[in-house]
Amino acid sequence: MRKPTVVIYDRLSRLLAEEATDHRIAACKAYAEQRGWEVVHIATDTNVSGATKLEDRPGMREILAWLPRADYVLAAKLDRYARSVLEFQRLLKAAETTKTTIITADGAVSPENASIIVNVLAAFAEYERDMIKARITASKAHFKSLGNHLGGLAPYGYRVSGPVNNKRWVIDEPAAAIIRECADRLVNHGVSLVSMARELNERGVLSPSEHARQRDGRPLRGNKWAVPALRDVLYNPAVRGWQVQAGPGLKRGALTNEPVLDAEGNPISTGPEILSAELWTNVRAVIDSKSKGRNLPRTGKSLLLHVARCSECDGPLYRQRRIVRDQDFSTYVCRAGVGKHGIHAPVVIIARHLEDMVTGDFLKRFGTMQLMRWAEPDGSAVIQLSEVTGQIERLAGNLVHLDPNGPAARVAVNQLRALEKRQAELQAETAHAVGRWVDAGGTIADEWKRRDESGRRNLLSDLGTRAVISPAKPGSPRRFNPERVELSYAGPAWVREVSPAEAALTALELEEELTA
Repeated sequence: MRKPTVVIYDRLSRLLAEEATDHRIAACKAYAEQRGWEVVHIATDTNVSGATKLEDRPGMREILAWLPRADYVLAAKLDRYARSVLEFQRLLKAAETTKTTIITADGAVSPENASIIVNVLAAFAEYERDMIKARITASKAHFKSLGNHLGGLAPYGYRVSGPVNNKRWVIDEPAAAIIRECADRLVNHGVSLVSMARELNERGVLSPSEHARQRDGRPLRGNKWAVPALRDVLYNPAVRGWQVQAGPGLKRGALTNEPVLDAEGNPISTGPEILSAELWTNVRAVIDSKSKGRNLPRTGKSLLLHVARCSECDGPLYRQRRIVRDQDFSTYVCRAGVGKHGIHAPVVIIARHLEDMVTGDFLKRFGTMQLMRWAEPDGSAVIQLSEVTGQIERLAGNLVHLDPNGPAARVAVNQLRALEKRQAELQAETAHAVGRWVDAGGTIADEWKRRDESGRRNLLSDLGTRAVISPAKPGSPRRFNPERVELSYAGPAWVREVSPAEAALTALELEEELTA
């Protein structure tokens, strides 16, 4: 008959003569002999704390390796295994998978009572875990309320500074300068995210991940700027200096991040702002207005998209690219007049000549005019109202995920009450506030030079530009004929929206100039 096998374990916190392991190992051998077990291995750890993880102890690693081949693991006393209930619970679970029993020579844990002791210790382990979790959660909540950085990398534009219990964000000026530049170009100069991402790469500006690696002295990986990365940097509430977190059930990201609020519903600040409230609000408005989502129609890249129209059906003309031997023969075409199913005569015109004509006339008429841009009401009341309203909506959405009788729900309800009070105050302030057009800081001609094709198309749209193309006469030469193009302008958007009557007069004056 096979004898049950046992491995003996002993641990010493300090290697002193009066604490030698011999007597404990001898006691374990005597216990095994009394039970009729065969001792197959003895492992010891010296100068090892009882709170040390199992896998960090050389002797315990030997015991773990023997578990599949042993019936019992024996130590003189329970505290020789671990002084942490959690670590002992981990050992019990490891032994359970191999059907090995953990026992002690002093009789505290024996083959007869092992299952009872295991259940009791499991309850203590769960209690210890809950206590640790509560302690960590309370500590994080405390430091979060103080605006401390809680770990990990700081958002792009910041770096972490300060002692362990008071880490804050300070502005990382090279990165912050890139954020300010891109925000200004997006809002005030109509430059697209695609163009800016490409230009940043051409200039050799490091992407957020590469910038952090260089700053920390880590090797670079060659990551480049991409449109989503640039969008996330500009859209993230962190550029206001606020702590952020994702809503319940959402993966953390720039589009799902929300400001962390204090008891009164105000965003908790961890550092200085990079973008002002007004500029950041306008940045988000521009990005939101251009967000289409997947599989939805997107505007093309041609200069005159939605500017060039068909005289027969008033439909848009689309640019068809055609390059032959490095020469551009691209055209603008009305799709409704193409092929055997066309509903009217073909409307096709050479693209580069049409674009040159529209550009020249546009800059002649408006090049010296001061460019204006739309700005939210000054004083930040409207912006604050927008932010507070958004915070109310997010908190209300979060409440459905919380235990209605729990402390988190009570905190959220108090925050909602404070926010609703602040919302009422801001609504009273903004009752008569309206947005306004402000000087963009240059002429339309200057801005035309700075913008890419999509930005120039926006300028044409802001001035109400319209180019109506008629079909070529039968038998006429296949060259560009400016007489087929009828140009008109509705006037600047900042005039049309503020004073429709004045805009109508401006449009009549422009029409008279064009026909004079």
